[in-house]
Amino acid sequence: MLGDIDTLLALGIVTAVFLNAFTSLYVVRRLQPGQSPSKEEEETGEDEDEDEDEDEDEDEESSEPGIPTKEQVLARRAQLIRELEQERGSRVLQLIHRKEPWSASDEEPEIVLEDSEVILQQVRETPRDKPIDFIIHTEGGLAFAADLIAMALKYHPAKVTVMIPFYAMSDGTYIVLAADEIMMEKCSILAPCEPIVDDMQANLVMGILKRKPIETISDGTILLAEAARMDTDNARQFVKWLLADKMGEDQSTQVAGFLTGGFMASSTPITLDVVRAIGLNVVEGVPEKVLQLFETIQFGGGKVNLGKEYR
Repeated sequence: MLGDIDTLLALGIVTAVFLNAFTSLYVVRRLQPGQSPSKEEEETGEDEDEDEDEDEDEDEESSEPGIPTKEQVLARRAQLIRELEQERGSRVLQLIHRKEPWSASDEEPEIVLEDSEVILQQVRETPRDKPIDFIIHTEGGLAFAADLIAMALKYHPAKVTVMIPFYAMSDGTYIVLAADEIMMEKCSILAPCEPIVDDMQANLVMGILKRKPIETISDGTILLAEAARMDTDNARQFVKWLLADKMGEDQSTQVAGFLTGGFMASSTPITLDVVRAIGLNVVEGVPEKVLQLFETIQFGGGKVNLGKEYR
């Protein structure tokens, strides 16, 4: 009797093992062709769908009617420059500093060394007998880079015209002074090119030495004032050199002192009438094509306008 019980128990165990194996195999086969996603996978799938929807929205925004693409904007600018070159028989170069819709958020447009490298190469590639029209729109930047651009324009044998539809401020003024002819609108401006030392006008830093006894001034301030003196002397002499072939020595000395001597705040606008009064060769008005070029630039968060001719 006991043996029969043992036999039955053994058969029961074997049967249970086989049933468990068959059940597991059935479940695996059922899940393989279309396995149900886990909760995490379901959430991931939802996120992917949301990402796809966002991408579609972005595509719709980028292709929104009436808003030109980057390629369209650049093509329109190139077209306007070609037309301006044909009209004036010149080589058109440009130094335009504005944030573009495709610019990085932390990118601050200003004169940098890369600008001078590009423009110097463009000037070298321009035939010596070919006039240059230089469109400038800048708040300034690195003085060393502006000096290089000004030198390249001054050394170009053919006529150089600098066009200022809006402003050429601070170190941008050096570039303007290198021109044989300046074209400005009535409301266009230049600005003083007095050096800035430690975020202060150089002449203000030097003035500290005249206002306080030397023994009460720190060594650091004295060194800063000396750096300001050297920068100011360099700026004055550079302006005189730029103007040497445009006016007499006495007049160029006066103009250099006016622009670098600290008589004005660095933000003081130098208008067309003032430019004419100090003896520079200035013409009122810039070509219409230059103004159309600026229609392709986004101002104040507004939409880019490619002009009637393009539409």
